[in-house]
Amino acid sequence: MKAKRILMYSLMPLSVVSTVNANTNSDGLDWELYGSLRLAAETVEADQADDYSGLRDAYTRIGAKATYAINDEWSLMGQLEAPFDLANVELQSPFDPTEDYRVGKLQISGPLGTAWYGRGWMAFYNYIQYPTDYFSSYYSGWDTYTTFRRSETFYYSSPRLSGLQFVFASTDDNGTEDDNRNQYVLSYANGGLTLAIARDDSQNAVNFLIDGASASYSRGPWYVAGQYQKISSDAPTNNAWNSDNNELISVLVQYAVDDKNTVRGKIANVENYGEDIFHIGWDHQYMDDLKVFAEYYSEETTNAINTSKNPNNWTYANNGGQVFTVGVRYDFSTK
Repeated sequence: MKAKRILMYSLMPLSVVSTVNANTNSDGLDWELYGSLRLAAETVEADQADDYSGLRDAYTRIGAKATYAINDEWSLMGQLEAPFDLANVELQSPFDPTEDYRVGKLQISGPLGTAWYGRGWMAFYNYIQYPTDYFSSYYSGWDTYTTFRRSETFYYSSPRLSGLQFVFASTDDNGTEDDNRNQYVLSYANGGLTLAIARDDSQNAVNFLIDGASASYSRGPWYVAGQYQKISSDAPTNNAWNSDNNELISVLVQYAVDDKNTVRGKIANVENYGEDIFHIGWDHQYMDDLKVFAEYYSEETTNAINTSKNPNNWTYANNGGQVFTVGVRYDFSTK
């Protein structure tokens, strides 16, 4: 807890530096301080739990990044990003009280691709889940079987050649000792079309595998994306989220009404983890750095809905429910 407080105090001043220009030294060192403050008011109606109204953080983060240009082609980058739960005023993720930092990595980029080591976003999420993860509230991105970020990770992405790209990630931080996790992605991009296939191989006692595919297309004000995931495992139960042959499919449609207003909707079916899911939302870009949003989210069985804002005291909305949430997002950066 002491370490949490020290890191929190060291990062809090970043929220008042949004008008400072980025600093680039003559030796090629560039640094950036940034953040995104996100808070929403919500009303939860749970099918088999007490209803709840209150505030919930929507993944606030504060970070720092330093980039050093070795030459015209190669660069080094270091990044540290911490979560801050505004609703509970704690240095933690709004769903994981043990997450002291979101990203912490060292990266090298050049003609041969990009590689980093540390904690960051995993390959399977980036290419399979993220194309449908466009909502602004806390309830974005729960229609998945994979993990989001892991520590002790080596990550490599190749350059795109004729639209093709290969990505590999391997982490030792997968929850238990001797439990490695390897991810493989093959992606193709051409104009507004992006396709990807991937495997998430978790080498543990149940031989847990996730195979996935995604497709997205952007043209004018329209953006359409879909994803598919299927689990292969030796899990002993038939009704768990990681049971053998579990499948999910989700489709997102987004339309930019004008420069300030965007509407989107998603339908998904996630076997044994939410089942039928429905999500609609509206974003209004009030200013360049300030956005307001309103969303409605429903799930058939237990998934994202929680009747307590405190991640130390989860009270899942058993058998699903619905949420209406209205929030605000303020972004700042020294660049």
